[in-house]
Amino acid sequence: MNFNIQVMHYSELLILSSANHFYKEIQRIFEAGVNVILIDLKNVTLINSSELMALIEAFRAVRRADGKLFLCSMNEQTRILFELTGLDQVFDTFANLDEFKNTVLSKQVAC
Repeated sequence: MNFNIQVMHYSELLILSSANHFYKEIQRIFEAGVNVILIDLKNVTLINSSELMALIEAFRAVRRADGKLFLCSMNEQTRILFELTGLDQVFDTFANLDEFKNTVLSKQVAC
């Protein structure tokens, strides 16, 4: 499988202007031919319920289209939220961007 990867970075908030806008941006990127989306949460300090739902909806849309959506660089507070809600069992996460690249790109070479 050949990966077309898009990395999305966010400063302070997960969303661009609203959770709905974020979800539409994910859809637009995927429809443009990207089949792997990585959301880098390095600068995200807080995720609210609407942002969490946007992530879930984005994950569902990407999965329905046979793509992959990954998360990386979660802070401790976000990681705890994912564990409490069980979303840590749904989303594939990486400690940082380098770990993602080493893992996903090595799979691309092996395919």
